[in-house]
Amino acid sequence: MREWLETNGRGGYALGCESGGATRRYHGLLTAAIKPPLSRFQLVNRLEETVRTPGGSVSLSRQSYPGVPAAVAPELSSFRINTFPTWTFSVGDSEIEKTFFLRYGEDTAVVTYRLRAGPPVEMDIRPLLSFRDHHAVGRQDDRFEGRWTSDSRGFGVNTTAPRPLSVWVTAGGFFQDPHWYARQRYDEEERRGLECEEDVWGPGTFLFSLAAGSGVSVVFSTVHGPDTAVDRWEEEEREQRHRVARASLARGPLGNTLTMAADSFIVSRGSGASVIAGYPWFGDWSRDALVSFPGLFLATGRWREAPGLLDTFARHARQGLLPNFFPEGAASVAYNAVDAPLWFVRAVQAYHRVTHDDAAVRRWLPVMRDMVDAFQNGAGYNIHMDGDGLIVAPAADVALTWMDARVDGRPVTPRAGKPVEIQALWYNALQFLVEIQLKLKEPTRGYDKLAEIARRTFNEKFWNDSAGYLFDVIDGKHRDDSIRPNALLAIGLPYEILEESRFLSVVDRAARDLLTPRGLRTLAPGHPAYRGRCDGPLSQRDRAYHQGTVWPWLLGPFVTAYVKAHGPTEQTKTHVRAIVEPLRTHLDAEGALGQVSEIFDGDAPHAPRGCPAQAWSVGELLRVIWEEGITL
Repeated sequence: MREWLETNGRGGYALGCESGGATRRYHGLLTAAIKPPLSRFQLVNRLEETVRTPGGSVSLSRQSYPGVPAAVAPELSSFRINTFPTWTFSVGDSEIEKTFFLRYGEDTAVVTYRLRAGPPVEMDIRPLLSFRDHHAVGRQDDRFEGRWTSDSRGFGVNTTAPRPLSVWVTAGGFFQDPHWYARQRYDEEERRGLECEEDVWGPGTFLFSLAAGSGVSVVFSTVHGPDTAVDRWEEEEREQRHRVARASLARGPLGNTLTMAADSFIVSRGSGASVIAGYPWFGDWSRDALVSFPGLFLATGRWREAPGLLDTFARHARQGLLPNFFPEGAASVAYNAVDAPLWFVRAVQAYHRVTHDDAAVRRWLPVMRDMVDAFQNGAGYNIHMDGDGLIVAPAADVALTWMDARVDGRPVTPRAGKPVEIQALWYNALQFLVEIQLKLKEPTRGYDKLAEIARRTFNEKFWNDSAGYLFDVIDGKHRDDSIRPNALLAIGLPYEILEESRFLSVVDRAARDLLTPRGLRTLAPGHPAYRGRCDGPLSQRDRAYHQGTVWPWLLGPFVTAYVKAHGPTEQTKTHVRAIVEPLRTHLDAEGALGQVSEIFDGDAPHAPRGCPAQAWSVGELLRVIWEEGITL
């Protein structure tokens, strides 16, 4: 299934598939963030589109209903992302082009139809509305009764949604004909074991003529009304996106595509910035945002916006920890991500290395010190530094690392103790604070000695000589020898905790057991817990999520480690291109076009799974092609 994604910088989005039908509950033409960037509310679900010609009526819409599977529209000549999602339909002797975009910074969607060739045609467009939380599915009820009005140009709806919706057409007219479309089926939700039918409501139909040389737009907006001039909106939106592309430091067609993808995830949060972890169902998660930060903000040249994200998370630091994610609705904030504070330090480090902005780093220095001191002296969930200088995350019933899937309330991948990547991040954070404090003529507070102890102990305890690799977790006398990608962070961070003589062994083992054309597996095949497919109901997917499933974001630390292990030669660069190149097929032909999916199956052919657009998948690819000077 090929999908498309549009976003507006506020957390609002539109998502669909090339056929025009909805196969997910999240497919819709306008989902607004009521409390940006979250509390997302789907307003417009989809369109029923009909072309009337002298030879008869042709439907451009394809939607599945019980017992009636959706068909691929035979009239669809092409679908592509040409700045915006663009469809071309052949209907008799006429060729019709359709484009769709969201306006940046507001909840406004525009669908435009143009006749590119052939005789004039009549079009019949029926908008279908949902007006519900974007995670839910709606049922026929009275929520629209007495809460909408119409005139000859369009209609307005003012229900329990926080803001009224105006819908109008730039030519032609609107004709009332309200009724429900019952039990439209979401095939993708059924495959994922979730509720998969919904009732949507249509208030009436837009009728207009299409003639050569002119376009007609249907507009959905919570901020504008029918008297608004829309003629220049498409040109303004194209120029906005071209400015984003021109500012990027990641070059070549792949760099340009990833830069535009990166723009989808950067959103406003209050007076600062944040990052949506993945569309359509994730909000802003601290770990994902901070891992993504160098790629999304620095590789794309958005250096002026970058402090806004770091300020956002600095403001929410509590007792040395960061919120795992900002919840939607009334849920409370959970500070249960052991690595998030250390990724914050890594993000500040990346920002400073590019900008040399001492003043901003001085502003964040007390926050970083609080984080390091909390780890040293004891933070929530009994996170603390052990007597050997390494960090313990002992909460056995809480998944504190990024491998956080749970089934029946228990972690699928238990990693209580001393996870390998936490030690790597800890050492890197200590060394950066020593570096920056010396630069700012501040005392080092003994962090240099702590770093020396941690590095020595790490290399004594974590090296698994029989595997030529690193143990994944150490917990007392237990040493987990499973081959996982977490070990790569011991090489892939600016300050490497692993002895250089061991780089090559780790990288080559990861390449042999974990590397695929779509990213790295989370567990080597052959391990008893390995699962090669991440599909089916939620519990089945969660059992596979970190047990062999491929994550593309892991290509970032792998490529960085590979270059360090093999040296920055032309031969190395050629090999790195070969590692990254297969993802171009994914960007161009599957999932959400121009985006990188969250995960893929561990087994070939590595089908895309999870979110069709994921921030750290895009961010880490951007970072490495920029840092390593890769042009594809």
